[in-house]
Amino acid sequence: MNNKGLRSAILTIILSFVAGVIGILLGHRYIMPNAGKPLSLHAQIHKQLVLDKSQDKKLHALEQAYSTEKSALEARMKQANARLSKAMQTSHDMSPDIIAAKAEYVESLDALQTLTLEHIFAMRALLKNDQAQQFDKLVAHSFRKISH
Repeated sequence: MNNKGLRSAILTIILSFVAGVIGILLGHRYIMPNAGKPLSLHAQIHKQLVLDKSQDKKLHALEQAYSTEKSALEARMKQANARLSKAMQTSHDMSPDIIAAKAEYVESLDALQTLTLEHIFAMRALLKNDQAQQFDKLVAHSFRKISH
């Protein structure tokens, strides 16, 4: 093979490789954006439980309310964490400012955990007995995954 043929072959291989990589990236970004990511508990419920229209409507309302309240609590946690960070920059011991900021953070974290548990029980209350048994397995599996 002459130099021109070799360069042409190498260029073809490089362009093919680049096109393949671009194809993979575009596929992951636009065709399968959640590939490899675990399904959330809500997604698992919608995928694995057969809900009637009434249950589905009520579940969506619960999810919307939960999402709104969760976002507010997460914002509160971030603010408390920022206050804790600021207090730690000015005080290098367990000062009253640090104790107050830590307490605020822990309080908002506890509120988020309580909200999540209440939401789980509210979702379960919408289900029929056979669905509730499946739901319990999904929740247990979800909590086990979080703990590992």
